[in-house]
Amino acid sequence: MADYTSFYLDGSGGIVPLECVELSHPSFPKVFRYVKNDSDGIVAGGQSYVYQPMSIKRNNVTNDLEQTLALTIADMDDELAESVHGISTSAYPNVKPECVFKVFRDDDLDTPMTQLQTLEVPTISKDSTGLVTFDAKAPELNSVKTGKTYSIEDYPLLRRA
Repeated sequence: MADYTSFYLDGSGGIVPLECVELSHPSFPKVFRYVKNDSDGIVAGGQSYVYQPMSIKRNNVTNDLEQTLALTIADMDDELAESVHGISTSAYPNVKPECVFKVFRDDDLDTPMTQLQTLEVPTISKDSTGLVTFDAKAPELNSVKTGKTYSIEDYPLLRRA
C-alpha cells in the first residue's frame, strides 16, 4: 500500500497506473486477463493482459474489507459471455466466477502497486451492444445475523470512560 500512496504523492507525472482485471472460474477455458489503459496489452507479474475497453468503478475505499467493483467490459468476440453462459451446464454450476483487480506502474510491471482481495461475481449480464456488465464484491462471510441491537442502556460497558 505504501507504493500506491507514494505513486501519487512522490511519483513523476509521466508514470501511468495500469488497471488490470482477472476473471476466472473452474469451467472457463482460460483466465480472462484484461488491461484498461494500454492498447498494446502488457505482460505484468508474469501474466499476459490484453487490452479491452472497459469501465471500472471502485465503490469503496481500499482499506475497507467490503470491497466492490462495478465493471463494464466491451466483449467484442463474445468469448467471455459464452464462457459465463456455460457455467450453468458445467461441473461447477454453484461456484461463482472470481475477479481480481490489480494496479501496476508502467515502469515496474513485476509486482502490483495494489491488489484487491479476490472478489465474487454473483451475476453477469450482456446487452445488445456487446457490453458485459457485472458487480464484483467481497464474499459474504457472516451471512448469519443475530438481529439483536446493542444499546448503551442494555450494555452500559459500551459507553466510553
